[in-house]
Amino acid sequence: MPTTMDIRNCLLENSPWVNPERTVDTVTAGDPARSVRKAGVCWFACVDTIRQAHAAGWDLLICHEPIFWEHHAAEGAWRQREPGIKKQRLLDETGLVIFRAHDTWDRWPEIGIRDSWAHALAPHKRIFAGEETESHPFHALYAIPEQPLRAFAQFVADRLKTLGEDSVQVMGDPERIVSRPALGVGCIGPDSEIVARGADVLIVCYDGASYWSVRDRLFEQGAAIITVEHGASETPGMATMCCHLAEGFSEVEFQCLAAHPQPWTVRGR
Repeated sequence: MPTTMDIRNCLLENSPWVNPERTVDTVTAGDPARSVRKAGVCWFACVDTIRQAHAAGWDLLICHEPIFWEHHAAEGAWRQREPGIKKQRLLDETGLVIFRAHDTWDRWPEIGIRDSWAHALAPHKRIFAGEETESHPFHALYAIPEQPLRAFAQFVADRLKTLGEDSVQVMGDPERIVSRPALGVGCIGPDSEIVARGADVLIVCYDGASYWSVRDRLFEQGAAIITVEHGASETPGMATMCCHLAEGFSEVEFQCLAAHPQPWTVRGR
């Protein structure tokens, strides 16, 4: 049976854009040498996800984001204080192994985070990808049939409903005609360079696009803005990771889980 390190090494060996010595793609809990029979894949390993993984008998939980709310590999800032103490105690009690797969999967061609997000939104044709120049490898620009911004935003919202998000926020004239959407990877959303290449509507996430420093600036540059939750934009990529690993490690049972808290909205009356 493979181990967590076998799975990690497989991802790193096929990710030439990642420096193995300076990546957050590390084992952050449990014994990485233990054999893996059942593994779960999720976007964020919240307490409920860890409990469900343990109840299901999983040996390994592969997540995209840090379990202790800090991007750096050590994740040390919150382990020794609440709510990290409670989460660490749960990990110790369950013995669950946690492996973070982030840097490898963000840029994985065709089925990684960015391209799976684009596929979930079904843009018709990719006309520019950042890795073509290496200047902005996480961004891409697409072509869709011309349509009002209102209609495209509704289309995005409808797609997101299947991922647990009940709405999107939009900046721009609802009747403006758009045909060149751009998106990125999680917090690393499309920015001014891709607007200069012709993007007329940007799909960004709240975590990486604060109002005055990012969204208003890009709006004043001429782009309409559709804002979604971070998890919604990356969940499709975790589903494709689950399928990819299941094909590569057929002796392991993989399952995808999205148990992190889903925000919901209330409209004023």
